[in-house]
Amino acid sequence: MRLISTGIQLSLAVKNVQRLRHIIAVLAKYGFIDLIQRMHLGKLMPSKLAAFAKAHADTPIPERLRLSFEELGPTFVKLGQLLSTRPDLLPETYIEEFTKLQDNVAPLPFEIIKSTVEFELKKPLHEIFAFFDPIPLASASIAQAHEARLNTGEKVVVKVQRPEIKKTIETDISLLNFLAGLLEKYVPETHVVGPKVVVNEFFRTLSFELNFVTEANNTQKMAENLASFQEIVIPNVYKESSTQKVLVLQKLEGIRINNIQAIDAAGVDKKRIVEAGARAFFKSVMIDGLFHGDMHGGNLFVLPGNKLGMIDFGIVGRLSRRGRDQLANIVMSIMSEDYENLCYQYAELSSAGPSVDFDAFQRDVSNVISPYMGLSLGEINVGRVLIESTKLATKYNIKVPGEWMLVFKAIFTIEGIGRSLNPNFDLLAIGHELVKDLVKNQYSLQRVSKDLTWVAKDLSILLQTLPRQIKWMFRKFNSNDFAFEIKSNDFREIRSQLDRNGKRSSLSIITAGLFVAGSLALHDTSTAYKIAGLPFISIFLFAIGSFFLVQLVFRLFR
Repeated sequence: MRLISTGIQLSLAVKNVQRLRHIIAVLAKYGFIDLIQRMHLGKLMPSKLAAFAKAHADTPIPERLRLSFEELGPTFVKLGQLLSTRPDLLPETYIEEFTKLQDNVAPLPFEIIKSTVEFELKKPLHEIFAFFDPIPLASASIAQAHEARLNTGEKVVVKVQRPEIKKTIETDISLLNFLAGLLEKYVPETHVVGPKVVVNEFFRTLSFELNFVTEANNTQKMAENLASFQEIVIPNVYKESSTQKVLVLQKLEGIRINNIQAIDAAGVDKKRIVEAGARAFFKSVMIDGLFHGDMHGGNLFVLPGNKLGMIDFGIVGRLSRRGRDQLANIVMSIMSEDYENLCYQYAELSSAGPSVDFDAFQRDVSNVISPYMGLSLGEINVGRVLIESTKLATKYNIKVPGEWMLVFKAIFTIEGIGRSLNPNFDLLAIGHELVKDLVKNQYSLQRVSKDLTWVAKDLSILLQTLPRQIKWMFRKFNSNDFAFEIKSNDFREIRSQLDRNGKRSSLSIITAGLFVAGSLALHDTSTAYKIAGLPFISIFLFAIGSFFLVQLVFRLFR
C-alpha cells in the first residue's frame, strides 16, 4: 500500500510539474537551495536564482519562509496560518512570522462574482437581492464577501467562493504531500514536526473551509447552543440562499473587539462584554464540546446594547465527553497547582507509551511553571501555561492532538483580548464553578450509573456470545487440522535472513562447481575448439563462474 501511495503522489507531482517547478523556484529564490538539494529536487531548480538567494542571505529563516509562503499563494498562506497555531511544533520566531501572514488578495471583478452567485442559486441576482454592493467588504484567498440586502429587507453578507480555488488547493496539497514525504525521508531534523501529519491535518481543516454548507451548519449549531446567552449574538444563516460555494449570513454591525479606542468612545461596559464572552466560551468547550476554532479580533464585534457578536465558523473545535473531562482535570490541576497531575493529563491526551521519561518531563514542567506558583488565579496566564507545557510534552515525544491546540490557543487569545479590555479580567475565576461541577459530575451517582449501564450492556453481550465462542474454540482444537499460528516481526526478519543465507550458500556452491569444472576441462585434450590454446568449454565455465562470483560478492557487501 505504501508503494501504491508513493506512486500516486509521484504521478500527481509529475502531472503538476510546472507548479512544482514554481514552488521550488520560489523556495530557491529565498535561499532554501540547500534544502532543495537535500530533497533531491535540484534538477528542477532554475540556475539563475543564485543572485536572488544571495540577496536574502542576511534575512532570518522564519521571515524568508513567510515571504515565500506569501508569494506561493492561498494554499501556502493558509498553511502558514495553521502553523501559527502550533507553538508545540515550531519555535516562537516562526510563530511570530506566520502570524503576520495576510489573507488579503486582489478582489475579483464583480461580473465573476455575479455569475458565480447566479449559477449557484439558479436565479438572477435581482430576484434574490434588492441591493448587492459590487465593492467587496473583504477579499481573501478562498472567498470574497459582499454586503447586500435581501428582497425581504434583511441586511446580509454574501460570502462567495473564488472559482477554481478548490482545484488550485487540491493541486497544491498533493504537491505538499509529495514534498512532505521527501522531507521525512531526506531531512531527519523535520521528524519532530511530522510534515506528513501536518499536511494531513491541514487538508482536513481546509476541506471544511471549502464547503460553506459545513460552515452554515456550524453557525446554526453554535447559535442553538448559546441561545440562553442574551449578550452573545451569532448571525442568522439564510440556508435557502446558500450552497457549498455561496453563504448568506445576517450582517452584524458593530465595533471590532480589538478597536479599543472606538469601544471606549462608544461607552461600552467592557467588563460585562468580556465576562459574557468567557462564560459562553466555557459553556461551548466544557458542556457542548463545540467551540469557535478561529478566535481572533477580526471575528469578534461589540454590538449595541453591550452585546458580543461572533462570526466566521468555518473552523470549529470539537471535544468528546472524555476530552471535556480531561480539559476540566487540566484546568483544575492548574488551579490547585497540582503540576504532577497536569503532566499525567498530558500523557493521557497523547496515549504516551512507557518509554517516556515522565520524571524528567514533570521536572521541566515544574521549572517552567514555577514563576506562576503562589500567584493569584487572576495573575496566571492559563493559555501561556498550557502552551508552554505542550511544548515540553513535544520535547518528550508526547504528541498532543491538533484539536487540543485549538482549545489552548483559544484560551490564550481570550485571555489576551479580555485583559486588553479589562486589566482585572480573571478567566479562571469565571470558569471556576463550571469546571468544579464538571469534575464532580465525573464521579456523580448519575454519571457512574450511566457508565455502569453501558458496561452492563457490553457484559451482557459478552456473556451471550462467550459460550458459543468457547464451544467453537474447543471444536477447532480437537480437529485434525488444528495448528497454532504465531506472527512476529522478529520471526519474519529471521525467515528473511535465512532465505538470504540459503541463496548465498547455493550461489557459492554453484560458483565453486563451475570453477572446478572449468579447471578439469583444462586437461581435456580431445576438444577441437580452443581459444589462445585453452579449451573453449573451460573458458566458458570460468566466465560463468566469474559472473556468479561477482554476484555473490555484491550480495555480501550489500
